[in-house]
Amino acid sequence: MTPTPRQLQELRTEPLFAAGRALDTLADSLAEQASALGGARRGTADAWEGATAVLADVDLAGQHARLGAARDELRALGSLLGRTAHELGQIRAEASVADGAADAVTGAARAADLRFAEELSRSAGQARDGSGLDPATAHTELLAAAARVAAMLPASGSSPAQVHAWWQRLGADEQGMLVRDQPQLVGGLDGVPCAARDQANRRLLDQLIYDAGAVADEQQVSGFLAIRARLQHCPGALLLAIGTEGQGRAVLAFGDPDSAANTCVYVPGMGTRLADAAGKEADRALALRAAATAAGHGSTATVVWLGYDPPLGVMDAMSSARATRGAAAYDGFLTGLRATHAGPPSHVTALGHSYGSLLVGQAGLRQRPNPADEVVLIGSPGVGTDHASALGVAPGHVWVGAAPHDPVASLPSKVQVGLPLLSSLWPGTQMPLVQLLTHRAPEVWFGRDPVDPGFGARRFIADDGPGSDFASAHSHYLDPGSRSLAAVARIVAGSAKDQLSPS
Repeated sequence: MTPTPRQLQELRTEPLFAAGRALDTLADSLAEQASALGGARRGTADAWEGATAVLADVDLAGQHARLGAARDELRALGSLLGRTAHELGQIRAEASVADGAADAVTGAARAADLRFAEELSRSAGQARDGSGLDPATAHTELLAAAARVAAMLPASGSSPAQVHAWWQRLGADEQGMLVRDQPQLVGGLDGVPCAARDQANRRLLDQLIYDAGAVADEQQVSGFLAIRARLQHCPGALLLAIGTEGQGRAVLAFGDPDSAANTCVYVPGMGTRLADAAGKEADRALALRAAATAAGHGSTATVVWLGYDPPLGVMDAMSSARATRGAAAYDGFLTGLRATHAGPPSHVTALGHSYGSLLVGQAGLRQRPNPADEVVLIGSPGVGTDHASALGVAPGHVWVGAAPHDPVASLPSKVQVGLPLLSSLWPGTQMPLVQLLTHRAPEVWFGRDPVDPGFGARRFIADDGPGSDFASAHSHYLDPGSRSLAAVARIVAGSAKDQLSPS
């Protein structure tokens, strides 16, 4: 029977959303049971041997797989109900303003009803014949559900402001459905409010840990576990991105960037692994937040941004490719924070350490104006430009700190490294000519030295650190009690002003 326009106007979608939430709750319960079963399986593997143990392990593995399949099927079904409610809600809105197009609206409603009835019938059939408990079948269903829900999202290439406007147009039920059922589509979407991204990414993190057997990279698995532990023991922390791309992705915020008066987005450098985002880098962000709160007025949020693949060795660090690739994602993230912030604009600082400073610099070169108000470079090997004015912030708002014996901040330029080779090709009497032809302003590996007065940044004091080795000088900048941490904190809090002098 085809519904009338009046029936469409009186249509209630809330029961469908409620049914979808109930299915999600049941799916979560099954996932918890599956995790407990997996733990029991691992425990018996260490304490039980023999033929019976092997048979028990096979049985537990089968039960674990079936529970996981049931979880995926229920989530796919919950997604179907939520998508049905969303589409019928749109048709209801069209019916209220049809004015002569009633036939088209009611026809669309009838077509949607038939389509969703067919999908429900297929799911019911899989439940009856048991095929829904096959892991491959269930996973396929979940992927298909995600593909269909993806049609609800803004068009590819939408700006964070457009994404935010789309999110605001959704009802609370629709937002909740997307967060619960398709966290991988929402968690990393710049322009979605931080609280919703956190909810989505926590669900996604649990899924990644649950599916850890499918992740070949043990570094990622240990990183996911470290991130979950940090979130459990750090009230108020937000997980703004998580993923398996490359070496792994994670963005953690301490404080809410959507309400904070001051926000600092910190990019760590070479050697940073996924677990470090929840370990030493999180400790640095927390220390910076505490110092900035003490140094200024209003609340501060600090963010550890590991949305790229930091070099893990010296050879990778000699190229700017990783920084250049990551710059677009960093720029999008900062722009997204601008779009979702409530109230007066936040005072935003882009902070990069070591190779991370190159990424911050590359992001600053991408658009005008820079989404950040301040750019802070610490232990920098250069940022790929000859002058601070190219970074897109107001004059006097690019800052640099370099410890006296930091080897990264004093890396020789590519020209300097090549001089010994050139000198071997020229007689000693002609070496001054080689030096003249290759002479430039003071440079480090990635361009003009940010510490050089000609670069135009404002320099603050940075000490070598408590150790006597080069590593201490390079990693001391955000240690509690250091003069460099105090200086960066004043910049983040917007209270630096004339306390720091131009270099």
